[in-house]
Amino acid sequence: MKKIPAAFLILLFLLAACPVLGADEVPSRIREVVLFSDQAMVTRVAEAEVSHGLSEIRLSLDAFRVDPDSVTAKVFGEGQILAVQYREIPVAEPVQDKIRTLETEIRDLRRKERALIDEKDVLARKEAFLKSVVDFAGVQVPRDIKTSFPKMEDLQGALTFLGTRFDELTKKRAALDGELDDLARKIKALEEELGTIRRPARKVRKVIEVLFQGTKSQKIRVEAGYLVRNAFWGPLYRVSVPLALDAVDLAMFSTILQKTGEDWNGVDLSVSNVVPLKGVGIPEITPWILDVPRPPAAGEAKGVYLDRRMMKAAEPMAALKEEAEAVVPAEEAGFAEAERSESALSFEYRFPRPVDVESRDKETLLPLLTRKVEGSFFHLAVPRENPLTFLVCRAKGDGEILAGPMNVYFGGRYVGKTLLKEKKPGEAFDFNLGADREVKVTRTKTSDKVRETYFGRVERGTVVRELAYAIRMENLKRKPVTLRVLDAVPVSRTDRLEVKDVRLSPEPKEKNHQDREGVDLWEFELKPGETKEISIGFVVTYPRETPPIGL
Repeated sequence: MKKIPAAFLILLFLLAACPVLGADEVPSRIREVVLFSDQAMVTRVAEAEVSHGLSEIRLSLDAFRVDPDSVTAKVFGEGQILAVQYREIPVAEPVQDKIRTLETEIRDLRRKERALIDEKDVLARKEAFLKSVVDFAGVQVPRDIKTSFPKMEDLQGALTFLGTRFDELTKKRAALDGELDDLARKIKALEEELGTIRRPARKVRKVIEVLFQGTKSQKIRVEAGYLVRNAFWGPLYRVSVPLALDAVDLAMFSTILQKTGEDWNGVDLSVSNVVPLKGVGIPEITPWILDVPRPPAAGEAKGVYLDRRMMKAAEPMAALKEEAEAVVPAEEAGFAEAERSESALSFEYRFPRPVDVESRDKETLLPLLTRKVEGSFFHLAVPRENPLTFLVCRAKGDGEILAGPMNVYFGGRYVGKTLLKEKKPGEAFDFNLGADREVKVTRTKTSDKVRETYFGRVERGTVVRELAYAIRMENLKRKPVTLRVLDAVPVSRTDRLEVKDVRLSPEPKEKNHQDREGVDLWEFELKPGETKEISIGFVVTYPRETPPIGL
């Protein structure tokens, strides 16, 4: 172990014994953010006037979850940094401006709601009074006024007055009900937003304390960095193919969501594909042991195997809105691009100008890159699953293509969305451009014979079923097309069921396509008006008392 110099220990002792000249909390702002997939590194800057000697500078944070071990600080000035630490000071109320603002808005709306309810109660009392006047006219009139019958104009005036007042009260009540409904919706929306950013953690004020030994009175600049949670980004792609099928334009965006408790206003923002480590230990290998299943001991619960491949597809993103028709410029404007940098472990995109990202339940969409990629086109049919034939683009990827949702445009029109899976550098990816009704592929059953045999090559009580299918392809277009057809023959998972005598004509280009057993791929070049056919046949044998599932 390396020994600590005695002089340094003496210095620490003297510092602890001497009072700090001042613990000043200085105003600071967030200047830079590097956003990872599930967290963000924030850089906060501040300026402070310090005196000669020891000074303690505090930078206040509003983030909900800060990683204390990630806190660092730099001081630009004449002197030495003696210590940097992260502290949480208990307070009575939350310190986040966003929370205080939302709580104030909710309180104001609640007060307005109570005032409207009181006003509605006054209207109800007025309406009750008018009803009592009407009810009074229906009771027996006292003897002393029984002989004085009111004139017609008096009755008309009374009826007009009552009708007008009832009408006014009804309109006011309807207006109040509408205002109360609007208030209820606003209060609910604010409470939901408050619930997404307010955490049940204890109320504390978070600060970064920097202990600085200055050699003179001066103005210094402090830069503090810290890691925060509840910040996320993911890629979103827009791929566009013209009707001429002569290009593939790919645009990559970043969808950003942050609920850290701090608004990022005018920050230099970068997004990185680095995988943040939860620990820095190096993995070790363990022996690979094979064994046979053993019955559980008495009282022992049977094991339950959980599928941990919880690959949840990205929430479909809303399609990018196209520009409204207006004056057509001489040249179409493109998307802005972020500056790309690459390290040994990752690549990073830095946006060209400061951006604002609020801490709330709202996604921010920012462009990262645009490029033209190589693409080839073919038609694909899977007649066993779908009667339509689809035009497919196969585009070449690179190392920057990450998994994420992708919006597809063909001929300037939105086609739909799909999910781009993780790809190796240079690996191609396919996406659908839509159904082409001029390339027809049909699949029909041409034979289905069933018989039971008691003697011969199969056991007694075994059913032999012979099936045959025909796939017919026709190109109705005026130009040739490349057509790929996928189909399958059944595969047995038990020795009691057998699939044999498989006949495929013509032979497929690829059997067990993409390592899927029984799936075959054919590829054809169809000339205009040309028709071709695939025939598939096989025999299935199975016990009569247990017919197969899926046939």
